[in-house]
Amino acid sequence: MPLPPEAGEEARERVLRQLAEAVLFEGLAPLEPFPRPRRLEWRLGARRWRARGAVGPFGRPRLDPASVEIAEADGSWRAGDIEALVEALPADAEHRRRLKDELSQTIALCRWNGRNLSARDRRVLPFAALDGALGEGHPYHPCFKARTGFTLEDHRRFGPECARPFRLEWLAIRQSDIAFSLPGSQADFWQSELGAEREVLAARLAEAGHDFETHALLPVHPWQMRHLAKGALRPWLAEGRAVPLGVAGPRYVASQSLRTLHNHDDPSASSVKLAMSVVSTSSLRTLDPHFVLTGPALSGWLARIVAGDPLFAGRYRMDILAEHAAVLADRHGPLAGQLAAIWRESVRLAPGEAAVPFNALAAREADGSAFVAPWLARHGLHAWLDRLVEVAVLPVWHLLVAHGVALEAHGQNMILVHRDGWPERVILRDFHESAEYAPGFVPDPEGVPDFSAIDPAHGGPVDDRFHAMRSPAVLAELVTDALFVFNLGEISRFLHRLHALDEPAFWQRVGRRLRAHAAQHGLEGRLARIGFDAPRLKVEALLSRKLGLDEARFSHLVPNALLSPPDQSPRGFMIEIDARIIDAPEMDAAIARIEAGARLRGGTGERIAMRFRDTATALAFILAARRLGVTLLPIHPALPDEGARRLAERAGCHRLFLDELAGEALDGAAPPVPGEGELLQMSSGTTGEPKCIARRWSAVEREIESYVGAFTAPDDMTPVIACPITHSYGLICGLFVGLARGRTPVVVDTTNPRHLLRRLREIERPLLYTSPAMLHTLARLMPEGERIHAAMTSGTLLPAPWFTAIRERVAHLFQQYGSSETGCIAINPDLTRSDAMGFALPHHRVRAGASAAAPAEIVVEGESGAVHTADLGYMDAEGMLIFVSRMDDTINVSGLNVYPREVEDVVMAMPGITDAVAFARPDAFAGERVTLLFSAEAPVPPRVLQDWCRRWLAGHQVPGEAVQVSAIPRQANGKISRREVAELYRSGRLVEAVA
Repeated sequence: MPLPPEAGEEARERVLRQLAEAVLFEGLAPLEPFPRPRRLEWRLGARRWRARGAVGPFGRPRLDPASVEIAEADGSWRAGDIEALVEALPADAEHRRRLKDELSQTIALCRWNGRNLSARDRRVLPFAALDGALGEGHPYHPCFKARTGFTLEDHRRFGPECARPFRLEWLAIRQSDIAFSLPGSQADFWQSELGAEREVLAARLAEAGHDFETHALLPVHPWQMRHLAKGALRPWLAEGRAVPLGVAGPRYVASQSLRTLHNHDDPSASSVKLAMSVVSTSSLRTLDPHFVLTGPALSGWLARIVAGDPLFAGRYRMDILAEHAAVLADRHGPLAGQLAAIWRESVRLAPGEAAVPFNALAAREADGSAFVAPWLARHGLHAWLDRLVEVAVLPVWHLLVAHGVALEAHGQNMILVHRDGWPERVILRDFHESAEYAPGFVPDPEGVPDFSAIDPAHGGPVDDRFHAMRSPAVLAELVTDALFVFNLGEISRFLHRLHALDEPAFWQRVGRRLRAHAAQHGLEGRLARIGFDAPRLKVEALLSRKLGLDEARFSHLVPNALLSPPDQSPRGFMIEIDARIIDAPEMDAAIARIEAGARLRGGTGERIAMRFRDTATALAFILAARRLGVTLLPIHPALPDEGARRLAERAGCHRLFLDELAGEALDGAAPPVPGEGELLQMSSGTTGEPKCIARRWSAVEREIESYVGAFTAPDDMTPVIACPITHSYGLICGLFVGLARGRTPVVVDTTNPRHLLRRLREIERPLLYTSPAMLHTLARLMPEGERIHAAMTSGTLLPAPWFTAIRERVAHLFQQYGSSETGCIAINPDLTRSDAMGFALPHHRVRAGASAAAPAEIVVEGESGAVHTADLGYMDAEGMLIFVSRMDDTINVSGLNVYPREVEDVVMAMPGITDAVAFARPDAFAGERVTLLFSAEAPVPPRVLQDWCRRWLAGHQVPGEAVQVSAIPRQANGKISRREVAELYRSGRLVEAVA
């Protein structure tokens, strides 16, 4: 079938993208800082490059398709090209030439597949057919389809994508030139493999004047036979050391690995792995002669380990496909590794089971949907992923930590057995070259086979060349590299892209499960020996190896995404609250007192509400809940006791703390449901009744990480939080982010703007987090020429006069946009227009309209699904999110949309107008009309205001009714609730409400 689409990615674009990702990941061109989010920039040679994307878990760059660009000499940018990137690589000319050839082969083969192979539904294919139909190729290596030595005709005949059955060629090799590792005699083995065909081959051998006393059978891939017959095999053929017997036996089809073949005529029969002198991705696909004959002994040892551990038969249900026979010709001669075969057990399934190679889990079908999409729809993303880790990841981990054996568990070597998509067990395969152990780390060293008795090269001191490794940490490198960084890493990347998986949170959960497994089975000490908690992991550098660079470059270090976040208490930081410095020991002591006094326990599902008028105590309570994973509703300190009690009951809380640690039980709450702790907050109520929003603490941590990583301008600024720390804006974006940056946050009284101005003057490079209304007040109070160093605005669109006044008085003005459900969505690092919300944070996927003429609802794809903001907006050409209006604020006048902000901006530009709000009023003729309430320094006749509007607005936008009031009612954070204002106006209570 054709190569499934990568978001419509053409073959050349994919090759360029993967080449650039490998260059960056392996440090061949270190990334440079770039001011815009989701944009990576680097210098390679004399040229600058850039691409849209981000750095994902384990430091792997994730570039967007068709986004790689190169800078011209005049500073302009054009689409990047493979040739320029290859020529700039730090390698000699010959290695660069070979790389370009293989990249060209990859592109040609992808295009050939697209033209010549028809699409089919791979989800219904049996295992062997699916194994060959996964034509995507290596997800990391840029030469993911290179088959040096293969022509397109060879690909048609022997390629896995084409799935054409073929028979093997057979050679009879002189007995002295061949070696076997068989479960019985040669005669019995060939009888079981060939049946009556063995006699056919015997007759052909007799015609050549030989028999099985002098010669032994060896299967050869037809391509390999043709290749060797023209070169290295010719002397043997001439001397009779090798006798060609032609094709015989069952038909085979290629698996995705090309050289491993499935028995087409009998799927229950063994598969066979044959040597092929083809360069594919990074390697020549012959069979290393030092590992061929040891394969069966290695498989037998692994089988005994699995059979002897009850966990593998019960909870983890891991099976292996044993390599039960092997044959090797010319073990020490020029043909060593070029004539060899290994037989492997086939997949066996129980009724109702199906099997898929692991790399199918990160594959798309021809329609662009995920191969696993029906499974996720049936079982749920998180339940399915948790089960996948349980049945597929933990068994490999247990084999490493408990038994001291590491397997190269990449996407081709692992097979998932499932029932209707629900993971049941894992099968491992392909061990002869990719299983390792450390002699001092194996609990039962007596059980290790004597590999040196099979091949003397395995004797002597351990030097990391064969199965034995000098250090347990080297074993961990094999597992973390293959299983985590590349195998499971591709699955998490894929599910993030298509199903909004929160990757960092996922990897931290995986890390916690690995650690919990070790603790449960008393393996903590062994976990330490493999370096599980190392901040950086060693990973193979495939491109650097292919470029022939110095051997020291064949691996590199990457961040360990499996580590949990650091201790969440503010160790090493200080917090200033109301001009009082609270250091780490003092805060830690307060947290400990609260944990004990309030009897806080995480994971129980109990919902707790707290209202403390003392800011330091309130903060300590929040930090205690965060550290323990307690579900907490922080309540604004100004809310009276009865109001706090009603709010806590509405949020379904079980206990409430009001200014003391002797909490009170609340009636009527649903029974607790154990699980991850959450931060509870009430929505603003600007578009309806306030509702309780629950966000997992892990989601809050991800927001902090994303916020700090994408918004670096304030790294050297002191956050000044002049807004409630019971709200996510002040708590997460102001306080928690400040602590994450290593700053000393300052929490100040928000009721006195003159006091706030004095504190800002005392602080070096302050970054003020406060409401738009307070910013406007400060701008009016500041003396001429004075400016605030930096300020963040959020929560409401700044009216044009407010924006102008604030912009003049703030040196660095930022804006952020978010929602109660998602937290911060976007940040504008340089606010030059009030409706420019910012660039989306990298942990979100944001959809909006395509242009100002076609705005659409802003939708945020998160780990828990799509969040519809009910805001209208669009993305400009630079990726800036532009806000247009609330959807329910839009006024429909005779089928024409009127956005209230456009009317309000015009009105507030009129001299003497101080505030304005527009909303819809029902109209029998037009459906709706624009109603405007405004305040002014002096009386303004409605007709004068309407005439002003007609100078700037279309007729349907001009307010049909304009009413002057003493003040526009705004909420404490400066937001206007048009719903509340309209209700006050319709009820006749507006004048009283603003008097």
